[in-house]
Amino acid sequence: MIKNIVKITVGTIMLVTVLIGYLPQPEYLVELTCISNTLGGLLLLADGALNITLKKNFPNSFYQNVVVSIFTVFLVCMGSLTGAYKFNFKGAFFFMHVVNPIAFVTCYMLFVNERSRKIRFAFTAPIMIMLYLLFDCTRCQFTGEFIYGFVEPEEFTFFYALIAGLFICFFECLLGLGIYALNRLVHKKSTSGLSSG
Repeated sequence: MIKNIVKITVGTIMLVTVLIGYLPQPEYLVELTCISNTLGGLLLLADGALNITLKKNFPNSFYQNVVVSIFTVFLVCMGSLTGAYKFNFKGAFFFMHVVNPIAFVTCYMLFVNERSRKIRFAFTAPIMIMLYLLFDCTRCQFTGEFIYGFVEPEEFTFFYALIAGLFICFFECLLGLGIYALNRLVHKKSTSGLSSG
């Protein structure tokens, strides 16, 4: 019961910070920060409520896709501390860029057990990120700009897009595998204790 209350509480905080941060500037709702925090909040809220009412959990694949996406947001934001680019760390954005990703990853590690899933499922972790990048590229065709503006559209040729896509997919797969392996390590003791009886 306590874990479900924690899920619902963290999920609610994530959604509230999204509303506080993005309602005054709805044109930025397309940012990965907004999407990953919203999906993470909804997932925790719905999973906690579903577990309390029906004693069921959401599939792990949902968690794995969101955890990789939101942790990517965290890593990119931490990279901005080098001064190479800028990200907002004020108010609600401090939560969405730092606190919420850490809280979501912690919930995933503690409350989601990956030991029953085969390693091949870890390779599905980049799906959300890759869909987001496809959305960004499609949107750029109509608006003439990328959401985050790391590259100029005229410099982003098909070959460059292909290489960048493959590199990002490879990186996200490694990240997904690392998070998956850490989750299995966290749950190793509890699962071995159950199976030995």
